[in-house]
Formats: sequence, C-alpha cells, structure tokens
Amino acid sequence: SSGINAEYGDKNAEVMVASHNEFSVQYVVERMRQHDIHPRYGGVYFGQLLGMCDQVTFLLGAGGYSSYKYVPYGPVDAVLPYLSRRAYENKGMLQGSQKEIDLLKGELKRRRWGFKGE
Repeated sequence: SSGINAEYGDKNAEVMVASHNEFSVQYVVERMRQHDIHPRYGGVYFGQLLGMCDQVTFLLGAGGYSSYKYVPYGPVDAVLPYLSRRAYENKGMLQGSQKEIDLLKGELKRRRWGFKGE
C-alpha cells in the first residue's frame, strides 16, 4: 500500500503539514511523489490559517491534496496574540501578497470574461 503508513510499518500514522511556507509545501509534495504517497489517501494533510497563502491551499486542493483552512476562535484577547505571532513569523510572506492579488485578478477576469487575463 502507498501512503505514510507504508513508510512507517503500517502504524496508522498521519501527519498535518501546517505551513505557510510555499517552498516547504513544495518540498513535502515532491517527497510524497518520490515515495508514491497518494495525495488524497496517503495520510498527509496540509493546513493554513484562513486568509494566509490562499493560493497555496487552492493549488493543493486543485491537485487533489487534502488541504484545510483553520480559523482560530475565542475571546479577542486570547486570539490576537496568536494572530500577531503568526503575522510576525510570516512577515516575509506578505511579499507574496502581490502575487496572490495578481492571481485573484486573473481569476476574476477569467470568470467574468472567459479568458485568461494578463
């Protein structure tokens, strides 16, 4: 059987790759291919915070990978420090915001006019 369990003696292992780093996600996807781990049923899941790296989550889902968005909830005084830490840890990711904006504009044009925009 292919999957993460085949790699680790069928011990019912599953793993969540919770990363906003596009290169880390690409690395895991490549390793999954190398080890013949099925995108949907191989026991590997991907997760990103809602509103962060949506283009990565979209591409994973489109490629058949199990990808999830998570939403922290609770009192503002409990959630805000968590979100602040995530923003600080991922400050370099904000540079990718323009990439995401461009992708969204292209998708809107495609849906509106039926062609691929610039």
